[in-house]
Amino acid sequence: MQRRLIAFLILCLLIFLYAMPIMAHDRDGHDDDIEYVLFGNIDYKETHPNCRSKIQAIEDATYLCVDQFNGSGSKELENLRKEKIPDIPKSISEFDFSGNYSHRDYTHRGWNFNYDDKAHWDMRQKILRNTVDKELFSDLKSVFSLLPWNSDAKKYKEQCESICELLYYVHILGDHIEADNFKALAYLDPLTRLNDRDNPGIIPDLISCFEKLFEAQKNTYTYNELKQELESLMDKSDKLTRSTGGVNTDEKFNDYHKCSEDLLEVLHAYVPRLLQKEEFFIKSFS
Repeated sequence: MQRRLIAFLILCLLIFLYAMPIMAHDRDGHDDDIEYVLFGNIDYKETHPNCRSKIQAIEDATYLCVDQFNGSGSKELENLRKEKIPDIPKSISEFDFSGNYSHRDYTHRGWNFNYDDKAHWDMRQKILRNTVDKELFSDLKSVFSLLPWNSDAKKYKEQCESICELLYYVHILGDHIEADNFKALAYLDPLTRLNDRDNPGIIPDLISCFEKLFEAQKNTYTYNELKQELESLMDKSDKLTRSTGGVNTDEKFNDYHKCSEDLLEVLHAYVPRLLQKEEFFIKSFS
């Protein structure tokens, strides 16, 4: 009788562990991914102290945009205030919401997703935009470049938005990689969802944002290699998400998870090389 009871309890525990949502990347993991994609080095902030405050602000703003809930983030918001990021909320309470694992439903469904008002998504995006604009583009701006008919003004605005989008999707990609079963993908923007024109998924959105971010490099070998690699992963992941039932078996999950890991490595292989040829990036991190 005792053996049966023990076996039953073990079975219940295994069922609970399997059904329980897997935790996302921790904060350090997300920050490492940002530095891995932007600089090709997860320790860039520590090995380049002259850039540390700038990188920390970008990482803090990404966290506040995507992962802040249940009153967290006061330290990060205060750090942005010390960095003199303009026009940011005075208090966490202005954009906070209550949630648990399902907090992803309010912030992890895509950069351009139409979220519930509870998400305060416009305010969250503004925190990230204003931080990226101040830390990466302020050195390039002059009185004349701010004029609305100036071509540089449009270029800076589009590149700023593209960097924000890239930071956002690097964060979401980290949660894909952290998942160890298909149930842990709940509430996450998929890698690819081509049947949804408004929210086609991470990879199609990255392809679109790179077209603006690296517009001056579209004819280069590096850019076109990046695009080809992304399109290949887009095709692979779309076949999985379009399959009957979607990514709903261990076999399909393993293939899908491999696409997530490969996507991070593709970004790491190409994005730093392209960024290092963009004027705003050179001036910000020279």
